[in-house]
Amino acid sequence: MNVSIYILLLLIVPVVPMIISDFCYRKIALIWIIILAVCAVTAAIILYGLNISAMNFTLNLAILVYMFLGVLLYVYIKNRKISSIKHFAGIGDILFFIALTPVFEFRNFIYFLIGSCLAALAWWITIYVIWHKKRTVPLVGISGCILSLYLIINVLTWQQ
Repeated sequence: MNVSIYILLLLIVPVVPMIISDFCYRKIALIWIIILAVCAVTAAIILYGLNISAMNFTLNLAILVYMFLGVLLYVYIKNRKISSIKHFAGIGDILFFIALTPVFEFRNFIYFLIGSCLAALAWWITIYVIWHKKRTVPLVGISGCILSLYLIINVLTWQQ
């Protein structure tokens, strides 16, 4: 078994305090995002090499920009004005996803984004629709749980 795959588990170290912080306080400390980004870049370079990591970063960042512009367009059409980013996503949410871009292959990053968004939607339906409480969605917390599960499954099923 390739030992370098276990470096992916290091990503869980900064993700756990981010999950707890997001669910409890709805805030993410910048230091954890920086540590996550350093771990993600290190893991990506060790696993894929510099060129593939850079390509992953570029493609995945492009999809994030595309999604961001799509949300901006939706908000503009709905409200007839450009709203602040704070109305639909926190800066911590955006930085969290950017930090993860080098470690995912493009297809897997899209699956991760879809899974995270569906889990966030399920959270919102549970809190807002069923319990009638108006709360924001802890996107980093939910995505961090999805990421941790993905990483553990990936390491357990890794085949050389």
